[in-house]
Amino acid sequence: MPTISQRRGDALSRARKRPPCIGAVVPWLVSASGSAIAGLCTLGRWLALAGVLSLLLTACKPDAPKKEEPVTVGITGYNFTNEGVQRYFVNNTYGSNLPPYGGGGATSCCVSLPAKWSPELKIELTWRMGDWTVPYEQIAHLSTDEQLKCCWKVRALAKTVSVEPYQADTMGSLQVFFLPEDEIKVWVYLAGPQNPGHPSRMGYPAPSAPSHSGEPTNDR
Repeated sequence: MPTISQRRGDALSRARKRPPCIGAVVPWLVSASGSAIAGLCTLGRWLALAGVLSLLLTACKPDAPKKEEPVTVGITGYNFTNEGVQRYFVNNTYGSNLPPYGGGGATSCCVSLPAKWSPELKIELTWRMGDWTVPYEQIAHLSTDEQLKCCWKVRALAKTVSVEPYQADTMGSLQVFFLPEDEIKVWVYLAGPQNPGHPSRMGYPAPSAPSHSGEPTNDR
């Protein structure tokens, strides 16, 4: 039988041959940690690259077109008829009154228009036309009340009117043209119809035949 000393020697010899537990585990932990750290670094690089690409795509995206602000313009009228325009309103904004074959002397405020014309652009117009039913010379001897009672007629009218094409760089006042047969034209321009550059090419209102005189242009 082996002695106690021999058994102790064999046990010590086996203990020396067995690899230490910590010595085996620590290298594995270091290796595993290194792999994890390397993986995190790679992931971080991809995330950073994705962020840069996102910024580049955002920078290259075209801006949405800016909405153009409306332009505020005055209102002017021109009367191409032998009746007086007693009053008129554009989109519920008062214009003025106009004598036969006249206008352009006053500008009222105001209406808003888009800076860019479109075919759908329209205004709402209401107006009153007045005229004597007989030549004024026949009733000149009467008082004003008698004249109005016997021989004055007024017509109230309303119409939706398209605005003629205009350019942003030549915008001026909104001009309402009162034409025979209750026709209406609406222009937007920086000068009156007497200007050679006016798009209407109509010139300033002028009678084509003698008209009644003395027609009132005040509201009645």
